[in-house]
Amino acid sequence: MIIVEFTLDHPILRETLERVPDMELAWERSDPVEDRIRVLLWAHGGDFDAFEDALEADPTVTTPLQVIEVGDRRLYQLELIGEGRQTSIYPILIEEGGVIHNLIATHDGWKFRVAFPDRNSFQQFYYFCHEHRITMDVDRIYEQRSDSIDSIPGLTEIQRETLVTAVDCGYFEIPRESSLAELAARLGISENAASERIRRGVNRLITEILKSDRE
Repeated sequence: MIIVEFTLDHPILRETLERVPDMELAWERSDPVEDRIRVLLWAHGGDFDAFEDALEADPTVTTPLQVIEVGDRRLYQLELIGEGRQTSIYPILIEEGGVIHNLIATHDGWKFRVAFPDRNSFQQFYYFCHEHRITMDVDRIYEQRSDSIDSIPGLTEIQRETLVTAVDCGYFEIPRESSLAELAARLGISENAASERIRRGVNRLITEILKSDRE
């Protein structure tokens, strides 16, 4: 399996993000329903009134619905239409066995981290983007090793997600680029829950790695 980190200049919500450049979107999930694709996105960092006005006018989505508000984040449900539906990369990702590990959208583009079964499956995905005139900038391609975080025994998916998100937002950097409160908001949980996940996840990582080194 390979991990590919790349940025797409995608038409979906391009106009909205240009109108509200301070807004950041975090993909939660996509749900194909018959010939439609519904998307759940977390939004934070910008003017929500301006953002919702821009959503209503955006030609790539319809029926925007605010699902929930957690702290300074809001979860929205959207349905892709027009060019947004025609150029959606989600069906080709599913077809090629791709798994989205992280997806953030800003006015600078859609930044992905995706696991592909092999380089051929990524190549097919690349061809799809090229055929639909979606510009792709590949930042990094690397093999997912068997001793990666995904293979640590006892590490839950929730703990893995928390640790990966913490790394992505700079929580472990010196000095920290993100506070515990900001990390918790990004995950949609309380600070206590975020702290507990990190503590348990790090404890599991250290325990398993040190145990492996002793064997």
